[in-house]
Amino acid sequence: MLRAVIFDFDGVVAERGFRGALKALAQRRGLDYPPLPGLAFQALVDSGYVTGRGAEADWWRCLEAALGPLGDCARFRADVLALSEVRPWQLTLAAELARAGYATAVLSDHTDWLDDIESAQPFAHAFGRVFNSYYLGACKREAAAFAAVADAIGVDPAQAVFIDDNPDNVARAMALGMTGVVYRERAAFLRDLGAALGRPVGAVD
Repeated sequence: MLRAVIFDFDGVVAERGFRGALKALAQRRGLDYPPLPGLAFQALVDSGYVTGRGAEADWWRCLEAALGPLGDCARFRADVLALSEVRPWQLTLAAELARAGYATAVLSDHTDWLDDIESAQPFAHAFGRVFNSYYLGACKREAAAFAAVADAIGVDPAQAVFIDDNPDNVARAMALGMTGVVYRERAAFLRDLGAALGRPVGAVD
């Protein structure tokens, strides 16, 4: 029996701020965009920034080592914060799920940028818990991240649904026993989540 629903942040609870900022960076610096998300996330891992073992400056230097001079990281950070628009309907959905008795949580491969997003656009109140790889010490490339969240909210992985717009992350959650939902767009997501839970959820305006 499913007892918990775990949401990704960037691309699920909010618009894709990180990718949007990378697109803006590519435009400013004349870079080819398609490789950037993979390179940027690998730099987050290699620098330790995504798991709180490194700093923003370490990540930026790591990315510049791969791409050349990129200018001021402060502008990139500002773009992330501005473009990470929280989706109000997802907060409403989280409240609906909580009323129905499900534990809700966010599991995000973010950095301390997520703290600034929360300050500007409060979202954490809508979820039972928010887990950020920066503080968790493990990212979604590791089974340990999913296991730690399930343990913290008091469910077996088989009792949890995990939602992410990255199919690889969903596959890793499913390998641990979770039910996976790949987020593509709102209507399809609500249908897919409803099918997983065996009940209608949310509504499309």
